[in-house]
Amino acid sequence: MSNFKKKKWLCLTSLGFLLSLSLSCGDDKEGGSMGQPYNPDKPIQITEFYPDSGGIATKVIIKGENFGTDPEKVHVYFNEKRAAVVQAIGNMIYAIVPKQPGDTCFVSVAIGKDSLIFDNTFEYTTTTTVSTIAGKVGVSAATDGTLAEAEFHSPRYLVVDAEKNIFVSEFNAHMLRQINEASNIVTTIHKENGMANPNAPATDAEKKVIFVPNDGGNVFMEFDPEIQWAGKKISPRPAEGESFTINYKHSLAPNPKDGMVYTRAHNGQLIKFDPRTKAAYLVAIDLMPDSDSYLYFHPNDPNLLFICYAAKHCIYTFNLETKEHTLFAGSINKAGWMDGERLYAEFSSPRQICFDKDANLYVADGGNHCIRKIDPKGIVSTVVGIPQVSGYRDGTPDEAMFNQPDGVAIDDEGILYVADYGNKIIRKLAIE
Repeated sequence: MSNFKKKKWLCLTSLGFLLSLSLSCGDDKEGGSMGQPYNPDKPIQITEFYPDSGGIATKVIIKGENFGTDPEKVHVYFNEKRAAVVQAIGNMIYAIVPKQPGDTCFVSVAIGKDSLIFDNTFEYTTTTTVSTIAGKVGVSAATDGTLAEAEFHSPRYLVVDAEKNIFVSEFNAHMLRQINEASNIVTTIHKENGMANPNAPATDAEKKVIFVPNDGGNVFMEFDPEIQWAGKKISPRPAEGESFTINYKHSLAPNPKDGMVYTRAHNGQLIKFDPRTKAAYLVAIDLMPDSDSYLYFHPNDPNLLFICYAAKHCIYTFNLETKEHTLFAGSINKAGWMDGERLYAEFSSPRQICFDKDANLYVADGGNHCIRKIDPKGIVSTVVGIPQVSGYRDGTPDEAMFNQPDGVAIDDEGILYVADYGNKIIRKLAIE
């Protein structure tokens, strides 16, 4: 092994002990800056970083001068995402690569008033893995217990709350189930007793209270952790001066701006209600009547509501301010599979949708047996699953197979959960 390679190997295998690392493989001269506090009267310098590629949580060493010894004052970025800085010792920084900063990353260091960026880039490697977290393939039952013991009857839609509880609507079994991965348990929260064909659940704006729309009638179920998830039947009513009927609704979307919960009836009426008073207001009419619909607000624009029309095989947007109802992706009334630019893409009976924090829209494309993504530039891609081929298999995106995945939900860490309706299981898609 050459001296250069040996030095780098020693650095990368001693990342947890930077002081000894610097002594063994640093190249300080006498009077160097190792262990010296940051001097605001002197500029910082950056010389190199390594390794130059890797995925989430890759340990990276940055070398230079005048970094100081307080890691809280050292800011390291991979593109626009901030990395965790574990330690700084004057001429060296130990940082951890953040999740999904982009394929090609510019690495920058900022301390005090100084900010520098490397000319060379870090290549981020994305790893996507599909796994089954609960349920038994092809077994139609409603058995509670550990993740390994649990069985599902008809898991169609799901949502994740702020505490990482996963709530699953069992459409044909008239049940709401709860999955807690950390506790390794599946529990039936509510069964029948006012719940009939539960559709896509949603949280309130704080991601605490769960709302579930019944398929027919003006009936919703509310589940509040403050009262141990006891189910409460609610029926939002038109506020004074309002006149409309809420019936056959398939989804809900909380709006973080006004705190209201939005739903759309099968007849094309868009309605909002106050989750506290249950007073309801008509927002719009004639939004694609005679189709199931699944709603989600854009994470950066609370006035922009995305509506996925399953029977029309397309996704629209509705602007709360302008009332514009605009085709966003897919070809209306044309089922198929096609990736590419959003207005030329094709879907087949797409249902539940959700956004991640980076404004990527995920679509449960059940008719095509796969999960699709629409990025902020409007490019549609197949994230996982073999288009138009049903089956069951965990693994990489090239290997994994689904059978009518109708439900998708994402947690705050970017983990995507899938209700694999045809296989009667809950899957997890970790993109790192």
